[in-house]
Amino acid sequence: MSKLKDMLLSLADEDEASGNEIEVFADSVRQALEMAAREFKVDISTLDYSILEKGTQGFLGVGRQPYRVLVKPSKTEDAYRDLDEIEKKILKTSQTDLELRNVDRYSDGKVKIRVTKSGIWLTITKPTGGGRPADVNDVNNRLYSLRISNVNVKKIEKEIDKPSEKPVKIGDWIPNPEYDGTLTVEITEDEMKAFVHFVPPRFAGKHMETDDVLDSLKRSGVITGINQARISDYLEQMDYSRPLLAAEGQPPHNGRDAYIDYKVRIDKSDVSFSEDEKGQVDFKNLDLLENVVVGQVLAVKVPAEDGIPGRTITNRVLPARSGKDIPFKYGKGTILSDDKTELSAEINGQVVFQGGKISVEPVFFVKGDVSFETGNIVFLGSVVVGGSVQDNFVVKAAGNIEVKGSVQKAFLEAEGDIIVRQGIMGREEAKIESTGGSVYANFIQSANVYAEKDVLVSEGILHSKIDAGNRILCNGRRARIVGGLIRAGEEVNARAIGSDSFTKTEVRVGINPKVLQQITELESAKKQIDEEFDKIKKDVTTLTVLKNNSGGRLPQEREEMLGKLLQQKQKTENRLNELNLVLEELKAYLGMLEQKGKVCAEQTIFPGVDIYIKDKRFSIKDPYNYIKFSLEGGEIRLSEYEKPEISDAIGKMTMARRRR
Repeated sequence: MSKLKDMLLSLADEDEASGNEIEVFADSVRQALEMAAREFKVDISTLDYSILEKGTQGFLGVGRQPYRVLVKPSKTEDAYRDLDEIEKKILKTSQTDLELRNVDRYSDGKVKIRVTKSGIWLTITKPTGGGRPADVNDVNNRLYSLRISNVNVKKIEKEIDKPSEKPVKIGDWIPNPEYDGTLTVEITEDEMKAFVHFVPPRFAGKHMETDDVLDSLKRSGVITGINQARISDYLEQMDYSRPLLAAEGQPPHNGRDAYIDYKVRIDKSDVSFSEDEKGQVDFKNLDLLENVVVGQVLAVKVPAEDGIPGRTITNRVLPARSGKDIPFKYGKGTILSDDKTELSAEINGQVVFQGGKISVEPVFFVKGDVSFETGNIVFLGSVVVGGSVQDNFVVKAAGNIEVKGSVQKAFLEAEGDIIVRQGIMGREEAKIESTGGSVYANFIQSANVYAEKDVLVSEGILHSKIDAGNRILCNGRRARIVGGLIRAGEEVNARAIGSDSFTKTEVRVGINPKVLQQITELESAKKQIDEEFDKIKKDVTTLTVLKNNSGGRLPQEREEMLGKLLQQKQKTENRLNELNLVLEELKAYLGMLEQKGKVCAEQTIFPGVDIYIKDKRFSIKDPYNYIKFSLEGGEIRLSEYEKPEISDAIGKMTMARRRR
């Protein structure tokens, strides 16, 4: 590229030597240039000149001598400026092409000369890749184009030999105001930005410095927002083709309005389905309920922010709007903190968001059936189902569960009472469990029911497994217990037990069913471990006999096997001893229980019914009417029927059934 510049410079010299120049006499250099511009019909900035003889002002006009100036068009500078633009475009395109083609990158060494008040500064950039380093000719050509001759040649040669890539002073500045660069400051109408437009210096003219720009900005009324680092960087690049954004104002920042940050889900319209490990979607778990516990944070109010005023570059303040406050609405079952910023739950229950406020309801109402529309219900309060619970759905509650329809092959679990108004049709798979209360139902058929307290049925219990910690009562006008396993801690009382077709029915009282269940599970586990222990003993005996017959030695693998079997035998034996001890304690506990427990039939108890009171059994061979079975002196005694004490709850249940 430098060769191209040299060629153009030489061509320019030939043009200048062609005689296209005039000699002008004028009172000043400026006047001479203006006269020449009119003669050549060109802009004054495109002229080059040489002062052949300096003029003098004289005294009061006496002895005045005009300037003698040789003026000619300056093609060299225009060509060089155009060449700089071409060179920038070529370098930019070449660099992009090199990056796209992923070839070896290179660039020639560069020469930059900057004239300031502090002197003439030379910066030489090293080449990269296989680029050509800058040489003396490059520097001389540049100095020539700038009409600079007062330089230190030794410093130039030293810097060319070992470029430091830092500005090096090679000469002193000689003032020449006519060649110096100039600037103008433009302030936008909103006074938020200040642009500086530069006219680059000509020849050896002085470049603008940061202090010059700062002074001009201040004279133009710019006080704040000046970016001095940007100004310095811009001037260092010496690229005046674009204006400099030298100062920017600070726009006002309006404060954010107050808002409520909800910590619970209030939008229940977006239902998401979960997948199991096999990728199957469970359409029953819709997660429509948002359960909360006492003290749980429901929402936090984020206060409004104050506005931050802005400021123009002329230091005029721009007002800002502060955020608006909003009321913190809340409903029942919630508590607002003393500082009015945090809302928490006062009770366990479900979150209800209505009318822009949060409430916590202790009861969850299902208008229709528990089905695919509602999904499974898991709630920390009580649940009231207006319809029925369909097959394979789940309802769990920390309080009570009331089903106004029926329960089919479903699962219900509550810490309180469970009330089923129309009955349970379980098809041998329904499971109804009250872990802390009672179960009330119109009838129970082919279901598994567990209650910590009582199971109270107004019509009948058919072919079901029923466990109650206290009583099982079945005393409606058509109430009877037929088939299945009926176990209660204290009493089983029904209008009729069994059927005239001798349906096998087992009734157990006197022992809490949980204890019986525990004993059953322990005995099942003991049986399994006994079988395992017998097998281990046989294997140990076989290997021991082989060892004795082999002179007390076995192959390594069998010796290791024998060692492991002996350890396993010891662990299994310890486990059996533990199970036997627990079983003995439970049976001892049963023996210490009071001799209470009774089975009562107001009308008839039929053959096919087996009655167990504690560990005593009585098989019904003949029908008995209006009868009571109880334990006295370690034996089951028969006596006259005893009417049960009916609680208010079962009374309410019966009244509700009659109203329908």
